[in-house]
Amino acid sequence: MTKVTKTTPLLNQFIMILAFGLLFDISLYAQETTANNASQYSLESETNLFNPREPEELIRGTELPLMNARFSPDGEHIAFTGPNHFGLWVADYTPLDSLKVQNIRKITNVQAGFDYKWSLDGEWILSTHHIFKDRKKMSALQLYGLEEGTHTRLSDYSTGYQGAPEWLGFQKSALIMSRNGLVRAETGVELPERLKPAIPNDLEKLVIINERLTRINDRAEILETLNPFEDGEAKILNLRYSPDGKKVVFELYGEGLYIMNSDGEQLRYLGKAYRADWSPDSRHIVAMVTEDNGYAFTKSDLVVYAADEIASYTITEHTPLIALNPHWSPYGDAVIFNDPETGHIYLMAIK
Repeated sequence: MTKVTKTTPLLNQFIMILAFGLLFDISLYAQETTANNASQYSLESETNLFNPREPEELIRGTELPLMNARFSPDGEHIAFTGPNHFGLWVADYTPLDSLKVQNIRKITNVQAGFDYKWSLDGEWILSTHHIFKDRKKMSALQLYGLEEGTHTRLSDYSTGYQGAPEWLGFQKSALIMSRNGLVRAETGVELPERLKPAIPNDLEKLVIINERLTRINDRAEILETLNPFEDGEAKILNLRYSPDGKKVVFELYGEGLYIMNSDGEQLRYLGKAYRADWSPDSRHIVAMVTEDNGYAFTKSDLVVYAADEIASYTITEHTPLIALNPHWSPYGDAVIFNDPETGHIYLMAIK
């Protein structure tokens, strides 16, 4: 005879609670696993876009350490500077042979390599020309051609220049901030009509004035000042527009890298990284993540961040080089950087 065990209503209720709890835990685990898999997939999908090779020496710093190398927009030249941004050099670059540069020439001896900017046609470099007179640092806006002696001073020398110069109005004019206000100068640059569509919304743009995000028009008139942070004392630097003009990336002093729509919306923190540069397709950002001992960099890796999703990938984890000041090739297939210990400039193929 089969024995039937009876359960009380209280016991039945307890069993149902246990079963529900088990199902709830399973559901939570499934959701968490799905989320983790989605995050992992996002990261892996980004890394599959890159195949970083071993960095190879591109330009040797035989007499002094070289730094801050940048491709010209047409991909035919590379500019770079020396310690403390003194001197500015240009080399011809052969894209078909990614490790071939030739005709390296020095176009100036002065301190002009801090945050220079190429013209879109690759014919000119906009920079600040610094000299010392009576122990005072005097600065002027300067336009450098690709050969020594082919330069034009755009403004009078004065003290108190702040930040980096900016192109305006399809590069017909240049702007920089000084203690006495905005300095604007005509450049004389005439871009070919075919290149102008590559400069998005040039009639209004965000620049940094007094360490604040400021929107100006092509006449250097201030339209508005943006403060995306609650801290009214936040200091912003190293602003970079995406090539399509839809986003900007910048540094918040002491915190790291942020990305934002160029209309001021959708601010997002990327990480404690610096000196960002955009990929030509506006989909990714490369920046340096550094460690130091208080005096010098002891380690630095280059990290690629996705612009439209939360994903990142370290592309220099296989090299002991201290990778600083990355700049993306206009072809999207390589990144150049400098190493302060060797003094050389390196090229790393990533596709």
